Amino acid sequence: MMTPIEVKTYSMPPVNLPEVLRYAACREASAEVAALARWAAETAAPVLQGRVCWRESEVQVSGDRVSLGGAVWTSQKLAQRLAGCGKAVVFAATVGLELDRLIVRYGHLSPAKGLMLQALGAERVEALCNTFNEEIKTRCGSTQPRFSPGYGDLPLTAQREIFEMLECPKRIGLFLNESLLMSPTKSVTAIIGIGGEVCAATGCKACGKRDCTFRRDGT
Repeated sequence: MMTPIEVKTYSMPPVNLPEVLRYAACREASAEVAALARWAAETAAPVLQGRVCWRESEVQVSGDRVSLGGAVWTSQKLAQRLAGCGKAVVFAATVGLELDRLIVRYGHLSPAKGLMLQALGAERVEALCNTFNEEIKTRCGSTQPRFSPGYGDLPLTAQREIFEMLECPKRIGLFLNESLLMSPTKSVTAIIGIGGEVCAATGCKACGKRDCTFRRDGT
């Protein structure tokens, strides 16, 4: 059983410039590069619109099979994340199409500006998801870290079921093409388990890809 779809527009939290630089693969940024990151934040701020749609569903886990909202996925990693959770929140988040247009416009004029806007967009949508996560945690109590299609062994094809559950095009103007790419590009779909034991390893600590360019230091 699933609850009705909810939709909300969020005020964007302050930009985390070190995170923007990490997404731009500039761990040791010069003053010029740091200034470029600030430019990207200031340029994008007027066009960003954080939109999230979501619904809550009962979840059942049997071995590596997860049943949620009428969908059945085979994923050992997702099953581990949702073990002990009676319910889960399925959500989609986007910061809007105007940022994509800025990326294209400035990318033609300056590859460096295009790259930094891309990095800014990645930081912005993650910040939006974190804001939503905190709201769900406040509302529901103990929650698990979000888990997205394409992460671990959950196939990217799970996007199709999530888009169907949430009516993303209608609710927040988020579309999925035949290649399973989303538009606007700076968007995320994910699942948050409600209840269960708190997962100690999150983010980069939970990922086995040690050679990732974007991996945070100290993990």
